[in-house]
Order: sequence, then C-alpha cells, then structure tokens
Amino acid sequence: MSAKITQIAKIIWAAPGSAIGLLLGAGMLLFGGRARRGPGIIEFTWRQDRESCGRVADSLRYRAITFGHVVLAVTASELERMRAHELVHVRQYEHWGPGFLVAYPLSGFWQWIRGRGAYRDNPFEVQARRLSAEARSSEGEGPDTTARTG
Repeated sequence: MSAKITQIAKIIWAAPGSAIGLLLGAGMLLFGGRARRGPGIIEFTWRQDRESCGRVADSLRYRAITFGHVVLAVTASELERMRAHELVHVRQYEHWGPGFLVAYPLSGFWQWIRGRGAYRDNPFEVQARRLSAEARSSEGEGPDTTARTG
C-alpha cells in the first residue's frame, strides 16, 4: 500500500474523533480563536498568550486536548510546548480509530477504580509522556513538561 493511501486510511479511521475536534474548534473560532495547519493536523488556539486567556481558560483542567487529527489548546505558546505530546495522541487515534473515544476514558476509569490516577496513570498518557520526552530529548530540548494535557 502506498504511503499516500495509508495516510488517507489513517485520516478516515480517526475521522470520528476529528469531527468532534472540528466542532469544538469551530466554537473556539466563534469566540476569537485561531486555526492553522500543523504537522498533519489542524490546530486551534483560543488566545495568543496566557495573560489574555482569562479566568475561564485558567480554570480548565487541561491546557490542550486532541481529537483525531485536531489539537485544541488554550494558548499558542502552550500548544508549542505541548505539540510533541499531542502528536502522540494523534498517532494513538490513527491506531485505535473510533475505539480511542471509548478506550481512553475506560482506561482512565480502570486506573481510578484500582486506586491510581485516572489521568496520570492512564496508559495512553504514560505513552504520550514517554514518547514526547524521547522526541524532545532527541531534538535537544528539555524534559517533557506536559503534565496536564489531554
């Protein structure tokens, strides 16, 4: 199978998650957000910097979240900082497809009922932290600081 066909198949397989992300991203645009194409993804940010995001954004539990091939972040600077982590989630969507929308929360629930952190110990998050840290260190950057991303 050619690389182009494989990429198209991944986009289609992750499309249910991407559709959710596009709807949420459209809502962000209605309230002054911005969109741009990233590396194989569409990125939405609500504000340019942390100072302009206000109390609502500051109260959010997560600073970025991924749905399929769509990444939503509160600020552009936080998106830059978290991009490697979020790209791991994109790859997870490409692998799991629509099942990721069920597997991720069930995995967190399983961790929680076992007395562990639903977010911190979720295997999808553990993998994203590990792989993004490896990517950042291979690029000569510091450790992964994406403790509260989705």
